[in-house]
Amino acid sequence: MSADDKSWQKLVAAARKAPPIVADESAPYGFSTRVAALAFAQQPQGQSAFARLSLKAAAFACVLALGAVAANYTAIKGAFSEEPATAGGDDPIAEVVDLGS
Repeated sequence: MSADDKSWQKLVAAARKAPPIVADESAPYGFSTRVAALAFAQQPQGQSAFARLSLKAAAFACVLALGAVAANYTAIKGAFSEEPATAGGDDPIAEVVDLGS
């Protein structure tokens, strides 16, 4: 018998003496409350440089989008008017060109 086999036999003998595992054991009373309290009590750690940069980039993109909408407000308002922009109305290419100007 090798040394590994003897170690295995000792391990198996110790496992046989262990008490059976109870499968339906619930958490003690108040455990979830303590876990939630500990989670909310921790102070937030400093953000990484990438997180700060991405938040700034998202804010800048929002400002650019709002600026683009403000600059093109008259074109947007004209696109949703009830009367068509052209008198003909049958030429879709002319309508698209007129919307762009």
